[in-house]
Amino acid sequence: MKSFEPPTIRLLLGSDAVAYQRLRVRGLAEHPLAFTSSVDEEAARPLAWAVQRLSPNAQRPHDFFLGACSGAELIGQLGLEGRYRPKERHNATLLGMYVASEAAGRGVGQALLEALLARARALTELEQIELTVTEGNRRAQALYERNGFRVWGVRPQAVKLDGQAYAKIHMVCRLR
Repeated sequence: MKSFEPPTIRLLLGSDAVAYQRLRVRGLAEHPLAFTSSVDEEAARPLAWAVQRLSPNAQRPHDFFLGACSGAELIGQLGLEGRYRPKERHNATLLGMYVASEAAGRGVGQALLEALLARARALTELEQIELTVTEGNRRAQALYERNGFRVWGVRPQAVKLDGQAYAKIHMVCRLR
């Protein structure tokens, strides 16, 4: 069995758009219930969309994506998206968590989440992060709970896949 080196966690940039988009489409295809986006809508997006999403923007300082890399290969990713209306600037949403199946169970998700929380805590205006997790995804929910997220509500029938409705569990982590 090949040994597994801990991943390098780094900020993803516009130059990472091809690898980001490829891994995102893979995640949506492998775990359609874990994401609100669909593989078809994501695959139809132009590369320019991913470039813009990953490019730093001074007007949106709470928006960023982190990548977990094994050598040059992107094996996981996780993002934060801020809110910028004056009354909501203290909030952000965690999104797009995915770890490639060959790296699952090796602490990659934990490393990504720890790095995101550390970076978020350094943003002085940001006070809390929220997320949703599909009901029944106990592994993801447990990861978030171990890192300080708490359930605050459930939205029934939040998403539908193949005619079946699924609830989304809402979670929040206070940063300060």
